[in-house]
Amino acid sequence: MAKNNNFTIISLVLLLVSILSVSYLSAVNADKDFCYDQVGDGHHCFEKEKRCDQAQKQDELAESPCFTEDN
Repeated sequence: MAKNNNFTIISLVLLLVSILSVSYLSAVNADKDFCYDQVGDGHHCFEKEKRCDQAQKQDELAESPCFTEDN
């Protein structure tokens, strides 16, 4: 009986971690609307254009102004 309870608890924890991971990744990807390029093909993206512009202006290696990312 104890083995069955442990299996159930482990299964629920794994399911919860999976759901939270997918939710987090979806939220992170949804925030990438405004981006600018950096030397080395790096892309820095932000949810708001104002935040993107501010970060781009402070980045000495920025190669482009902020642009809307195509999803």
